[in-house]
Amino acid sequence: MEEFVGHYSAAGGMQAGLEYYRAFPQDAKDNIELAATAKLTMPLLVLSGDIYPALGGDIPGSMTLNSIQSLALGTNVQGVIVPYSGQRIPEERPDFLLDQLSKLFRNKNNESE
Repeated sequence: MEEFVGHYSAAGGMQAGLEYYRAFPQDAKDNIELAATAKLTMPLLVLSGDIYPALGGDIPGSMTLNSIQSLALGTNVQGVIVPYSGQRIPEERPDFLLDQLSKLFRNKNNESE
């Protein structure tokens, strides 16, 4: 929390942080356009939290996974719901994140041997 406060308290920090959200409408347009013309071909691991207080608490399914699946080819998308986490998975569940990344890279290395 101190890290976030420090950055948001710096000159221009709030503006920089809020620009991320202001870009959402353009990001959505860009994603729709790209989804119609090109698909991601590499394997993808999509991690989603299961707790979103701003949306009413626990949300069944994965909005993130559903969005990414529309941008990718076939079945190369693996979705994992991160228990006891919201949108800040690296900060909230670093243990789970590292475990998932280790499994992903270990499996990819085994496939290429």
